[in-house]
Amino acid sequence: MLDVLAKYLKGEKCYFYMHPKPKDDRHEVVVLIHGLIRRSVDLYPMSKFLCKNGFTVYVYDYKTSTKGIVAHGDDLREYLCKVITENPETSVNIVTHSLGGILTRYALGKNDKTPILDVSRIKRIVMLAPPHGGSKVARRFVKYLPFTGRWVKPLAELSDAKDSEVHSAPLFEGPEVGVVAAKYDKEVLLKDTYFHGMKEHCIIKSEHSFMVYLKSAHEAVLRFLTTGTFKTD
Repeated sequence: MLDVLAKYLKGEKCYFYMHPKPKDDRHEVVVLIHGLIRRSVDLYPMSKFLCKNGFTVYVYDYKTSTKGIVAHGDDLREYLCKVITENPETSVNIVTHSLGGILTRYALGKNDKTPILDVSRIKRIVMLAPPHGGSKVARRFVKYLPFTGRWVKPLAELSDAKDSEVHSAPLFEGPEVGVVAAKYDKEVLLKDTYFHGMKEHCIIKSEHSFMVYLKSAHEAVLRFLTTGTFKTD
């Protein structure tokens, strides 16, 4: 982990990888994708939890402010192709936070560019606080502090305004999708987390940014990845 932090401090991309102990190995992969103004290190607690529960974990990293969401989606598709190639006989799952869920829609749904992603290899996806309907906070930042849109390129695209890019995010078919919303989220409202074609939706007591650190979020993710449901009964 120290080498990851060193790269982070240098401003470099910080992908990292964890493999479970042989006795715990489920022989399944999960790729974690962080959200806006976050980096891979924010997903370290969740990655450690999932690894202890038998998943081989890949943590994706990208500099969120430097590109628009379509370009970020293209980059993510390349990374997912790499993971699938490295694990030819293993199921691949995805867990996202916030913006990461939108990028996943572009990576899987807008799949007409090279490399082509084999979506049939993706088993399940859990999206934490995904802004499928956009974000009113993003809209207000762009409206009242327009310079933020120049510094953070995806910001205007994540607005809940009717003409923003987020409303054009493509759909995809195949993987089971579960959405976890945060009850006290002020950045992505509950109504904006719903996703056409999702299998289940649940709500935990949290706000937006720090839900990735919460045990309740980790346990909800694990339940859906292992059973295909958030229900405990």
